[in-house]
Amino acid sequence: MEEIVHGRYKLLRKLGSGGTGEVYKALDLRLKRNVAIKRILPEKRGKKRVLGRLQKEAEYLAMVEHTNVVLVHDIVDSRDTFSIIMELVNGVPFIRAFRRRPMPEAQYLGYLRQILAALKAVHGVGLIHRDVNPKNILVTREGVVKLTDFGLSGLVKDTDHRMGGTLAYMPPEAMRKNSRLGFGLDIYSLGFLSYQAILSLHGFKKLYGAKRPRDWIRWVLSSEPFKTLKELGAPVSDDFSELVARMLAKDPKVRYQKVAQVQKDLDGYLESIGYPAAGL
Repeated sequence: MEEIVHGRYKLLRKLGSGGTGEVYKALDLRLKRNVAIKRILPEKRGKKRVLGRLQKEAEYLAMVEHTNVVLVHDIVDSRDTFSIIMELVNGVPFIRAFRRRPMPEAQYLGYLRQILAALKAVHGVGLIHRDVNPKNILVTREGVVKLTDFGLSGLVKDTDHRMGGTLAYMPPEAMRKNSRLGFGLDIYSLGFLSYQAILSLHGFKKLYGAKRPRDWIRWVLSSEPFKTLKELGAPVSDDFSELVARMLAKDPKVRYQKVAQVQKDLDGYLESIGYPAAGL
């Protein structure tokens, strides 16, 4: 592949694609560094809704500067296409780490602390990510977490949030029309991710079965809570089980509403078990 786009980026290989765009590994010929390019499909270039969504994603990414959030370098808008130029992350989707096997609590705690740090940075500029799931979290070879894909993100101050997200990770309020959404939405999603990581995707499906989308929505909207990890016999501590349960509470009034609240309880637990301090 020798295609040069926007006059300076040499496409090296495709990393992925979706219904509206595709992502490539590319070489920045001017700065001599590898980058990731997310560009709109040519046939979608004229669709204002699709273009607007990608522009918003670039704007939202640019608002956040944090080690655990993918960095955006630039946006390029030309007659033929629209692209976001981003940091290239040499890593794999987090989902690979627990697709078949449960992740031990001690191992997951390190990832959880990093994801919370990313969300705190995102929420700190007034954004709700709205699609926190293990496919949108990359992990480098060094174990560094990178939160990505802000395509569904929105400002918390906005009252008109369109419905959207990955169904399994959506809290009840995100499934209801005209609901006011807050930062607790992302915390619920992370709680569900935590739940699955400890059980493994395979284990989770064995416990909950393959529910059809409408059946899952009906169950999430019911008042029946998720069984705690301890109730399911997972090899975790009582404190960690309670932490995940509060993140995953269906009632927003019961659930954590700020990342700082989760971090405070998590840090207290980590200190009690002698877990290494952040950065060590």
